[in-house]
Amino acid sequence: MQSPMATGSMVSLIASLRAVGERFLALVMLECQQAGQSLAWMVGLALVATLLALTGWLTMLACVVRTLVQNQIVGWEWALSIAALLSFAGAGGVVLMVIQQSRYLLFPATRRQLRRISDGREST
Repeated sequence: MQSPMATGSMVSLIASLRAVGERFLALVMLECQQAGQSLAWMVGLALVATLLALTGWLTMLACVVRTLVQNQIVGWEWALSIAALLSFAGAGGVVLMVIQQSRYLLFPATRRQLRRISDGREST
């Protein structure tokens, strides 16, 4: 049979561990909330930056088209075609970058580790 002092110590230890766990979970919750708000701000600011960049790109293309037509280098049709081709080339470059980055969405290193573990070749 345990002494009352040992039982009291165990109860006190369990209560202390529970209090520490509750504080830790409260801290994690607050940090998750802060991280979520930061992510929302980052996405919003990225959208604003995208709109500003798009506006700048379109303005630059308009200036190129106007200059080409005003200096009688090419007609309106060709100038607008050049502007469209520049935009398509830029979009194609961005698509290629997205395709290259998409491979990391598949968690290749994690899948390799899980495959090793499931095959029984767990590395230590």
